[in-house]
Amino acid sequence: MKPLLLFGLLLLSAGAARAQIAYSQSLDKNTFQTSYAIKVSSNKTTHLIFPFEIKYADLGSKDLFGEAVASAGNVFRIKAIGRSFLESSLTVITSDGRLFSFLVSYEDNPLVLTYDLTKVGMGAVVPKTAKVSTGSPARLADQLNGLGERAMTAKRRIKHIGTEQQGMNMHLKNILYKDDVMFLVLGLDNDSKLDYDMDFMHVFVSQSKKTGESSVAQDVPIDLIKVFNTSENSVPHRKQITKVIAISRMTLEKDRRLMVQVNEKEGGRMLTLPIGTEELASARPL
Repeated sequence: MKPLLLFGLLLLSAGAARAQIAYSQSLDKNTFQTSYAIKVSSNKTTHLIFPFEIKYADLGSKDLFGEAVASAGNVFRIKAIGRSFLESSLTVITSDGRLFSFLVSYEDNPLVLTYDLTKVGMGAVVPKTAKVSTGSPARLADQLNGLGERAMTAKRRIKHIGTEQQGMNMHLKNILYKDDVMFLVLGLDNDSKLDYDMDFMHVFVSQSKKTGESSVAQDVPIDLIKVFNTSENSVPHRKQITKVIAISRMTLEKDRRLMVQVNEKEGGRMLTLPIGTEELASARPL
């Protein structure tokens, strides 16, 4: 009996060990999709022309800025924020379900500034029922444009947060929300003698961490759902405009701040507006 009992226990132990082993299988090469190589610069803008409207885009690095051109939904513009970053990625999904994958690297003077993807074959297709968003808020579809207009004309509630560079001012007028979308309402006043041409807007969360006696800032980029009033990207001297940025509704820990950054095209007047945790927590419903 004892030898039989011992043999049975050994069989059970072996079965349990096999149950704990995780098996994996390599994907077939037929499932691989080629990534297209593109070059970008910090002083030139690269444009990608897609066959259909852009529905989703993801940049793999905070050293890159990119967005769909509002007046042409099938055109994506991309630019490097800093110089000499490590090779990164860009993924774009268009309304016909196609997925485009890019490897993005830096070059001071890229030979190509416009890529026409309308001539590219079908490639990978994402089912229309697939969830292509990773934590992004519901786009509120048809309501979003109306909400942006309401946010733009809402009565100003915030009057103590602003920044100034050489006669160019940016201030926070309101923080509003609807469901899971937050609207940052910004005023841009140009009191200088020169027009201010905007290059791009950048939103990120900044956190300072102490390492020994010094502190290091860690920045995490925030995806923009939409920027309203994109037709006005220039602030003439002695004039003012209002911009509305839609992002995911959020709150932050006390050691973090939401930063809104506007870069001047071919100029040095970069505007950076810090928004604290109290302001975010006191956002008003739209």
